[in-house]
Amino acid sequence: MNRVLPICVLVTVLITGWLYAQPAPIRVRLFSVEQPSEVRITTPDGQTVLLDAGKGARRDTGKIFRSDGPVTIVRARGEGVRVPYPIEVSARNGALVIITELPLEDYVAAVLAGESSGFRAEESLKAMAVAARTWAVHFLNRHKTEGFDFCDTTHCQDFRVTALSTRLRKAVEATSNEVLRYDGRPIPAYYHQDCGGITEPRAPYLGQLRDSFCVSRGPSKWSAELTSSDLRSALGLTEIYGIEVVERTGSGRAQRLRITGSGSRMIDAEAFRLAIGRTLGWNKIRSDLYELRRSGDHFIFEGVGAGHGIGLCQTGAAVMGERGYTYKEILAYYYPNTTLAP
Repeated sequence: MNRVLPICVLVTVLITGWLYAQPAPIRVRLFSVEQPSEVRITTPDGQTVLLDAGKGARRDTGKIFRSDGPVTIVRARGEGVRVPYPIEVSARNGALVIITELPLEDYVAAVLAGESSGFRAEESLKAMAVAARTWAVHFLNRHKTEGFDFCDTTHCQDFRVTALSTRLRKAVEATSNEVLRYDGRPIPAYYHQDCGGITEPRAPYLGQLRDSFCVSRGPSKWSAELTSSDLRSALGLTEIYGIEVVERTGSGRAQRLRITGSGSRMIDAEAFRLAIGRTLGWNKIRSDLYELRRSGDHFIFEGVGAGHGIGLCQTGAAVMGERGYTYKEILAYYYPNTTLAP
């Protein structure tokens, strides 16, 4: 015998299910690199609040301010930044920890603003929206021990809440809630600027790919000359006489380097690239796909590509979109063996 639920019960069930289906807000730390010690905040009612990391913090939580937003944040240097979402501010180790909370889909749009707003093809932008959303779902709570999910830098994803646009929001809406899954689970959907013609294998859904789209307009060559002084500064060493690639990955990227000075030490090529980037600039060693030689006191790196080379190549994805491929075809090309589902 069929039973009909009373309408009030049915509505309650539907609303409860809808509420449980909503993902929790994403917590993002703002100004992660700068970490200001003092800011001036204008609240929705027009009041101005001066916050100082050395004053006014509660001893138990360190919290000194919270607002439902929107607010405008002015630092000692730079223009005011309008944040349309709730924020909370705490003090830690002489710096202000400024965290905003926003829906996942808004987070994805802000990541598109930082990572791929230059894409000309809408399908390429949609593919990036899915990749950014999948990455976020997989790596959620990456900074959990610090009280937030993600920082606003490329350590997580480049997050630019002030650069949102209608175009970016449309790309997110067109792929709403879609993530890439392997064996039913969201994958770590890595992406990078330019693979140099070959991607770096990591998993069944992150394979080695001879990417003809990436190099269809010619490889993105780069070179850098670093002195012994540059390397000592970046690596924190007192003496450097030589450096050589002693191990490469299957795609030909440098994997391990030997650095000789008063002694000899090994270092991962990725750690080396990141150390150079942080101290000397990210335009120096742009990828791990390079050859290395010495000329006098200079170490000369000649390479192609930009970034780690894993997953979606943004240069190649841009070309695919401009050639008429759909976002689903772009994703299938760079993330094989995955399914696209909520």
